[in-house]
Amino acid sequence: MKARFALALGMALFATACAHHRDVRPGADGVNRVVIQTDDTDEGGRNAIPQANHYCEQSNKHAAIIEEGSKYTGKMSEDSYRTGKTVSKVAQAVGGAGYVFGGKNERVAGGVVGLGGGIADSALGNGYTVDMKFKCQ
Repeated sequence: MKARFALALGMALFATACAHHRDVRPGADGVNRVVIQTDDTDEGGRNAIPQANHYCEQSNKHAAIIEEGSKYTGKMSEDSYRTGKTVSKVAQAVGGAGYVFGGKNERVAGGVVGLGGGIADSALGNGYTVDMKFKCQ
């Protein structure tokens, strides 16, 4: 059992190590892009920078950001998407609190509400695309 756990942990670490710049798209004239699908544009932007830096570090260079932007690319209206994301996050938090702090009945209800919130969040997906252009210098 310990060997399986160690193997699974090793594989997870290896997979993570290989994914340092999985969203980088090399481009012409040295202008590269990081394109990230996300539900939080701030977080997406923060995730793009280390990927660009890691990509450039392979050539002993640093990333110089040229342009960064984000846009809503979801399938429903942006207002409906934001409302759905908010409701799903609240359901997860309230359900989790009920599960942890409630009595027997509250735990069951909290688990159901939290699970429903998680399913809704997953179904809504990542509605934004962050696109950052950079050069290695």
